Amino acid sequence: MKLFGYCPTQGAAAGDTMPFFHDGKWHLFFSQPPIDAWEYVERARVSTAYLTSDDLVNWEVMPDAFGPGEHGDCDGDGIWTGSVIEFQGVYHFFYTGYNRQSSSPQTICKATSTDLKTWKKSNSNPLVSPDSRWYETVDWRDPFVYYDDKSESFKMLISARLKEGPQFRRGCIAVASSSDLENWEVGPPLSSGMLTHCPECPELFKLGDWWYLIESRYSERMQTIYRVAPSPDGPWESRKLDSLDGRRFYAAKSASNGQRRFSFAWIPFRKFHDQKESWVWGGELGSPRELMSLSDGTLVSKLPDEIRSSYQIKIDHKLKPMSGNWNNQEDVYCDAIGMYGYSFIEGPGREDVLLDVIIEPSEKTESVGIIIEPSGEDQLESGYSLSIEPMKERVVFDRWPASMDPLWDSLVLNERHKIEVTREIDSPLVERPLAFVPKDNQYRIKIIYNGSAIECFVADQVVASYRIYENSKTHVWGLFVQEGSANFRNLNFYK
Repeated sequence: MKLFGYCPTQGAAAGDTMPFFHDGKWHLFFSQPPIDAWEYVERARVSTAYLTSDDLVNWEVMPDAFGPGEHGDCDGDGIWTGSVIEFQGVYHFFYTGYNRQSSSPQTICKATSTDLKTWKKSNSNPLVSPDSRWYETVDWRDPFVYYDDKSESFKMLISARLKEGPQFRRGCIAVASSSDLENWEVGPPLSSGMLTHCPECPELFKLGDWWYLIESRYSERMQTIYRVAPSPDGPWESRKLDSLDGRRFYAAKSASNGQRRFSFAWIPFRKFHDQKESWVWGGELGSPRELMSLSDGTLVSKLPDEIRSSYQIKIDHKLKPMSGNWNNQEDVYCDAIGMYGYSFIEGPGREDVLLDVIIEPSEKTESVGIIIEPSGEDQLESGYSLSIEPMKERVVFDRWPASMDPLWDSLVLNERHKIEVTREIDSPLVERPLAFVPKDNQYRIKIIYNGSAIECFVADQVVASYRIYENSKTHVWGLFVQEGSANFRNLNFYK
């Protein structure tokens, strides 16, 4: 079983991940809400699912790790995100216990195991509760535990909120310390920059010459962002490319095998799997992403070579030019200066397909890329696209026609063209700056499409993920060039 597009059969969705690598094997624990639970509070009563892999490609479904306690217990209303660490032959699973009736509804709890399969909850739960000297008592979750060489003790990062400050900017990362993983002392926050309502799923690690503080923010861009520093004590700085993906790849957490580091997260569903409904917490798992550290500290993501190599069977395809001057010889070339040129691709479908192509735009080309799910034959009435915009140094995944102000939605789209546009809070759907422009001006594109989930990897640095519920009856794939020209080299589809 591949990870991309996986949803547990015993749960309604896959949620926050807790990856762990040990003795040559990847272990992926993740939250899963109950089946048919779409609304809070029922959806919050999550349990912990469990997958394993030897190679990041083939994953085995294991029995669920453990679930909530009895109502009234500190974890009676849900087992929320945490982390796993091994110490002296014992695995310690720190998690968030949720009891919505309590004055401190979120507390830090622990379970232990000797085989990662059978877990025993600690009799001392909850182990760590909010310290009112610094923190509010409502938000206290997502423990990330690691060993700190400098202090020779274990540290725990906790998502929290300060007692004072601007109401929607009190989010901080609390720190607790322990010498034995049992007794913890809460201290002042590691990071409290007045930047968010409450950070989620924090983690800290070193990659290359830099330290990285990762957190997810729901109150700004609904993204997993990072900050970089020369030491684990900061100061923490932003970079041009400061997130791991767009709004539809959330709560990424990572693990390392000692040589490489990979992040894992989920692509959300819409409520009832209806394209007109709003997004919900939880969905399907995305592919593992390999994290790479650039010399200036920028953190980039790429599709691991193992995942790319798992797609080996070529799918026949045929180009169907529609607009612009297309030359389909060994490589594909399109001249669309001053216009929009596009071509459909016949053959490949949408079920677990990988598109691999190198795009080389000419100088001053406005936009070039891949069309997905185009509708309306040569009228090209609607669809999605992955666009490289070289002059703006960015990558955009978007839908057309885009939603307009309500007046124009009504007069132009609805009344004139009978097109109903799903209202979105983000426009474009995914917008990512390029960390750098390839020196040879060649952008390697790898897109994986499986069911309704899609992941777009660009130039081994930027990823744009989304979920497409509309299936076109025209074609699934196409190419386009807008106001310029471009070569499409080594265009292939695989399954």
